[in-house]
Amino acid sequence: MKKPGGGSGAAAPLHDMGPAGPYHGDSSFTQEPSVRNIAMRGLLSALLLALSAGAAAAPPARHLPEPAITVRFDYYPQDLARIRALERKLASAIKRARAGELGETELHLDGNDGFLYLYGPDPDRLYAAAGPILKPSRLMVHAEVTKQYAASSKTFPLGKDNPD
Repeated sequence: MKKPGGGSGAAAPLHDMGPAGPYHGDSSFTQEPSVRNIAMRGLLSALLLALSAGAAAAPPARHLPEPAITVRFDYYPQDLARIRALERKLASAIKRARAGELGETELHLDGNDGFLYLYGPDPDRLYAAAGPILKPSRLMVHAEVTKQYAASSKTFPLGKDNPD
């Protein structure tokens, strides 16, 4: 007996189930896929592939702890070059002391408030490395330092040493 499909090994074409099928009278539920259905499946497959590739390629979000030290300072837009030079000096000193790292600097668009974020396990050790660079800087004349400890924090003007 000859197989359906001419013996070529190809599967027999799918046909509409007709009135005996569960969806009789609605041609959109035929087993034979329409061009529109194929296009939608292709679009959905491409979208899922793109989303899964994007999720796999994206590095895991790095959850930074709270900064050990936050320095709030006043600045003007013309101070940007001096701020960048100060950042380089701070990053180098903190790295040399193996006290932590300098985070990103936040500069508000209105040109008033700037924030330096310093991360490390010990705020006192971090301040010992950063303080000698911050204190003589003209940018830090009215700066305020906040040291964040596990259960408390201390805030003081930069011009005065850490009050205990």
